[in-house]
Amino acid sequence: MTSYKIFSIHSPRVPQTHYRWPKIDVFPYRESRTHIFAFPRQKHNIGTMNYLAKTDVQPTHLRPLGPLLVPSPRNLHRSLKAMIQLGQSNIFYVCEGNTFLHRQNRASTETWRVLCEALGTSYPFVKSERDSMSGICTEMLRFNDRNESLSLYKYKCNENLPRTLK
Repeated sequence: MTSYKIFSIHSPRVPQTHYRWPKIDVFPYRESRTHIFAFPRQKHNIGTMNYLAKTDVQPTHLRPLGPLLVPSPRNLHRSLKAMIQLGQSNIFYVCEGNTFLHRQNRASTETWRVLCEALGTSYPFVKSERDSMSGICTEMLRFNDRNESLSLYKYKCNENLPRTLK
């Protein structure tokens, strides 16, 4: 498998590996006129996409990721569905624990599944709304347990595509 790992030399080392945690895995890809696909193609890695339609990715727009604004696919739902292969699970409704613990470099001893809505009472979710009159999308961090929200980012968006999981 060809991939690159980016990590800080000041982070703790992952047992029995040459890298540290947290890390970012970078996978090479190729593209045709209409699609983007992992190269080389890897069936064993569920985190690697088979293929992704360019029309679902481009044009990208900036979205918040922690303190950064990073390019995000045009159609988040279709892009995530193409990149995350979880068998029968629906990543937009069922939240599922990892089968591999990257920080510890070992398989998980338990896997849990729960409706994502059930997590909304304990964890904040990002919600996106589009004003059809102004063409402005607003993303907010929603705290259901307190019935509060925190505005994160406003940007011009031409289409009313689903941009968040909720």
